[in-house]
Amino acid sequence: MSNTWDNSPSEVDIDGFEERMRSDAPVAPRVEPTAYDQQELGDALSHEGRVREAIVHYRKAVEMEGGNPNYHTRLGDAYAYSEDSIRAVAEYKKALRISPRRAEPHYSLAEIYRRYGKWTAAVEEYRKATKFNAMNPFYRYKLGVALWHIGLFDEAMMQLEMSVQIAPSDGFYHFWLGDMYNKLGRIGDAIIEMQQATIFSPVDSYYSFRLGLLYIRGGYYIDAVEALKRALKLKPDERPYHAVLAEAYRACGNIERAERHYEYAEEMDFYDAANLAVVRRGSEERV
Repeated sequence: MSNTWDNSPSEVDIDGFEERMRSDAPVAPRVEPTAYDQQELGDALSHEGRVREAIVHYRKAVEMEGGNPNYHTRLGDAYAYSEDSIRAVAEYKKALRISPRRAEPHYSLAEIYRRYGKWTAAVEEYRKATKFNAMNPFYRYKLGVALWHIGLFDEAMMQLEMSVQIAPSDGFYHFWLGDMYNKLGRIGDAIIEMQQATIFSPVDSYYSFRLGLLYIRGGYYIDAVEALKRALKLKPDERPYHAVLAEAYRACGNIERAERHYEYAEEMDFYDAANLAVVRRGSEERV
């Protein structure tokens, strides 16, 4: 005879048991974001271009840990990006009162002064940034440019030369050092640095283009043709490149190829022509 008693639990019993277990389980306490968490949220929003939202989180970080200069600097950067320079400067100065030897706020403060053409004040802050972070080539580059603007050419050159020494495989610094040598009329040195720029940044067509202009200025027309051909290989539709290459070919006596590139150059619009005029003027100016 079969057993009529069924000892297996019913669905109702199972549901009730699970409900009791859930009700008895300890509830994890809510963890509030730390100041560092607020900064991380601000950074993530800034990278997405949501700066106004980022400011809210940077403010919270400052409210939670007002003695941390990094949070004041981050908030200042967000204000600066939002064109709120007065508040940006206030935050940078707060950061520097807390930590005067911190390079980043000095650099950021210099950038605000530079934005408004206060070059002497910018130089002072860039100097401090390089003093407290001597191996940062970008700070030295910025200081060099600011020194150039106030007429301290020798010191400007020294800073650019140091930036190249610190970052010898970065084409950017070779380019700007070459540009400054060119302005000083040191064409041979300018060519060497611009050559280095094209070696370390081989996909930058503008560097090859500027090298071509330097070769033309120095009278090295065959070298100019090769440099300009490399620039056009990278950007074949750049009409200003065709215009300068046409001049280089004409200087070499290759009229047929010059005419071919002049035809491309004729399609330059006003914007291209204006840019080419600016580049030419800049590459030929001397201090």
